[in-house]
Amino acid sequence: MFVVPNSRWFGKRCWLWITPAIPLLVPILKKYGLEIQVLEANIDNLNRDQVKERIKSFKPDIVAITNLSLEYWRQAHESVKLAKEVDQSIITIMGGVHPTTLPYKVMEDLNVDYIILSEGEERLPRFLDIIQSGEPDFSRMDGVGYREGGKIIVKEPTGFIEDLDAWDLPDYTVFDWETVMNFKQKSVVGLGTRRTPVGMVLTSRGCPFKCCFCAGMLTMGRSARFRSAENVLKEIDMLVQNYGIRELVITDDEMYTDRGRAVNIIQGIKDRNYDLIWKNTNLAAWRMDYELMKLMKESGCYQITISPESGSKRVLTEIIHKPGNEEQCKAVAKWCKELDLELEADFVIGFPGETWEEIRQTTNLGEELDADAVKFAIATPFPGTELFRKAVEKSYLPEDFDFYRDDALGFAHGVIETEEFTVQELEMLRCLEWDRINFKTQAKKEKYAKMNMLTLAELEEFRRETRRNVGVYFMDQSEGEREGIDMVTKRDESVGSNFL
Repeated sequence: MFVVPNSRWFGKRCWLWITPAIPLLVPILKKYGLEIQVLEANIDNLNRDQVKERIKSFKPDIVAITNLSLEYWRQAHESVKLAKEVDQSIITIMGGVHPTTLPYKVMEDLNVDYIILSEGEERLPRFLDIIQSGEPDFSRMDGVGYREGGKIIVKEPTGFIEDLDAWDLPDYTVFDWETVMNFKQKSVVGLGTRRTPVGMVLTSRGCPFKCCFCAGMLTMGRSARFRSAENVLKEIDMLVQNYGIRELVITDDEMYTDRGRAVNIIQGIKDRNYDLIWKNTNLAAWRMDYELMKLMKESGCYQITISPESGSKRVLTEIIHKPGNEEQCKAVAKWCKELDLELEADFVIGFPGETWEEIRQTTNLGEELDADAVKFAIATPFPGTELFRKAVEKSYLPEDFDFYRDDALGFAHGVIETEEFTVQELEMLRCLEWDRINFKTQAKKEKYAKMNMLTLAELEEFRRETRRNVGVYFMDQSEGEREGIDMVTKRDESVGSNFL
């Protein structure tokens, strides 16, 4: 049984998103003749008792937990705990970003029997073979964590999958796929969808860039790996013909490194003439030109997201280590208006070594682009990143810092504090500039509301609550679900480990 934790537990913002790993693993596991069930607690909004009842009803031998983000670590551990409360003999496995970045910390939880690191397509079958052997010996397996004689042993991953076309297409038949593909997420620009059913497609893995704040290098490697255009189009055909999708979200870290391949995918979508619109949640502005964007529009693309990150050339090159071109970002913004493409622009503020003036350069660029939606994230020191190492070296983190604290993860709250800025200054600036830039005219209000599937009245409530929280407010959450999302950062005092 795969269990997807409910992101709403513990008062966290609800993030409704299809967990991509599970449909990729299902066809592999089916070849083993295994009975598979998915417990989708997130999209179904299940409480803890309901999760336990469903586990009890299925009576699984193995429960596997995967998480969308390290931000939801507590929900993942809670899910493992619930499985063990049903039956201590259940073998529990945790995979995904969380155990890959914090393997020893995860294994401190005695309810977690094993962890799978990085990509699971090859490792999970090998793990099952070892488990079924009767005398489990993981000494020759990479990318796994287990206990031996009471000692935690973590075998680091030794490589990544190079031939992405070799694997079967994702299988959604074990989901309640009509529910999963018809969900709608409000007030999340870039993730909210316009039409249903919706399908998610990842055409590549990894990223060629080395941004200081990104943990993707740990989870997906230091270079990009690509599916062929033919393989991607085959998946799109399957999603349309088998599940009737009417919107597609492409979620690559960077799809356009191989321009020819990207053009073939987009041209293939256009040639099929499906009743299909699509969006790209992340692309590099400097890879764009007018003709490519025109083709994207003609094929049904209605929205793109670029990530200029900073308005300071020095911050981009010396701190973030990301290529960037302010003029190219402005050109993309201009072409979006000409082609009637919605544009979101994402920025990050609050890096060690960044000056207050450079932060203001970033907010100024956010305004100058005149995008349909602008987001400012506060630099988050994820484990294993250069950003985290620098923050530690400079003593810019709280003395009691660890990753298992609510203010350590997520883009609305900050923990890095330097001679140039305080956490409070960053949080207030981020929130107020987001509000000022995105809603300065009635036309911009209306456009933002449309992109987030909100009425104007709902938008005003969203703005008001976000300002008051100096953070993130998500529509359609009850007061109980929103409890704890406020400007006062809270910490689970039962977690005492110090990662420094």
